[in-house]
Amino acid sequence: MTTRPEMDLLRFPYLQGNYAPVLEESTLNEGEGELRVEGTIPANITGAFMRNGPNVAWQPDHYVYPVDGDGMIHAIYIKDGRVHYRNRWVQTQSFKIEAQFQRACWGSHGKPHLIDKEVIAAGGSPNPLKNPANTNVLFHGDKLFALFEAGFPHLLNSDLTTVGEYDYDGLLQAGDGLTAHPKICSRNGDLISNTQTFSAPYFTVQIFDKSGRHKRSIPIHGMHRRAMIHDMQICGDYIVGFFAPAFPDIEAAMRGENPFVWEADRATRIFVVHREAGEPLWFEAPTFFSWHFCNGFQSGENLYIDYVWMDSMPVSNDLGTGVEAQMRNMHRLTLNLKTQTLSDEKLGTTYCEFPRADSRRCGQSYRYGFAAASTQSWADDPNHGYNATIAYDMDSGHSQLWDYGVGANAGEPVHVPSPDSAKEEDGYLMCYVNSPEEGAYLSILSAGDLTRGPLAKISIPVRVPNGFHANWMNGMTL
Repeated sequence: MTTRPEMDLLRFPYLQGNYAPVLEESTLNEGEGELRVEGTIPANITGAFMRNGPNVAWQPDHYVYPVDGDGMIHAIYIKDGRVHYRNRWVQTQSFKIEAQFQRACWGSHGKPHLIDKEVIAAGGSPNPLKNPANTNVLFHGDKLFALFEAGFPHLLNSDLTTVGEYDYDGLLQAGDGLTAHPKICSRNGDLISNTQTFSAPYFTVQIFDKSGRHKRSIPIHGMHRRAMIHDMQICGDYIVGFFAPAFPDIEAAMRGENPFVWEADRATRIFVVHREAGEPLWFEAPTFFSWHFCNGFQSGENLYIDYVWMDSMPVSNDLGTGVEAQMRNMHRLTLNLKTQTLSDEKLGTTYCEFPRADSRRCGQSYRYGFAAASTQSWADDPNHGYNATIAYDMDSGHSQLWDYGVGANAGEPVHVPSPDSAKEEDGYLMCYVNSPEEGAYLSILSAGDLTRGPLAKISIPVRVPNGFHANWMNGMTL
């Protein structure tokens, strides 16, 4: 992919600024003209910080919200205080087909279309929606995966080269989508995942043991159609998911209409199912939507779920509506298994998204939650962003915030545990930041005291665009 037609992205708000794609793959080491370290990288950590995200490779016909770009992993490897950076496309089959034709061959999720016969003859999928493998990057069962919820995961090597699609030894069948938001149980290393289809039961929990072998499937009965269920949460012995009234409609999308139906007169239903099997227990709440959970835990008959609340699903088929920038706040939902009642509490007024917690506490009681946050007005910008990192003390109700400055874009903050301490606050927070003054860098904060500012900045002399989800691959090196 050394040459390509120039793209005209001016009419797409979510391909402007730091949402614009990066078209070159880079390999950089610490040194003159390459990576530069300010401050001190914690000496007790070895591993790789990796983040996935949508990165448009060819001129799009339609682009409303950043979900359609091809997956690109941006990674910084840390060992003995030394650093290495590389970014690589996820070489999906559709990516390779489009490189062969030197153009976009699939439409967007907001405007899909039938696939040309010559593309199908060359080995391209006839599905009007491609799998861009652009949402998450995860290490489990000694395997590194690029994830996209409407398709198979893609297996990667530690150097980010692509192996190919992975079907879990035939478990996944054509049409299955494996969630991009699995949770790794902190008690036994199980991967709690799900598949979604357009036929009943629509949603099935899939559980894999710590080595990646499939343990069981748990169908979630009680849904009348497939919904947009983007995330799920472990709560002790249970698994929780939100069935909000947001329903995909591919036929409408292919007619140029909204790809999702939001039925505001319907309640948001919440399912709870035991991890060993059984029928789900259903709760009903006033209508809301959520993309992401922070964490959850069980205490007696109560389940506590911390998540980012929104009034409705923030997706439209029209350019520049601003619907995706609607307010979102951290909430705590409490479900009582005995009385089948619920309560919901707002934990703060700060606009936030991409919540995370110490992975060693996933599904268990914990104290600190973290998120990307906005403290400035984005009214004059063509799109919304996050300029800060926030830490919530779930016990005291207080929060701390580090603002990266006016015009900065800060990504999802990932908690990196200290190998020398079991305390959440002794770990670190990592996220990519793009600053108008400083350019791109990896920020490393103290998880226990954000007000100290970055303990270290790893400056990157190429742009790192805004993206989606990141993880710390403990111990992973090149």
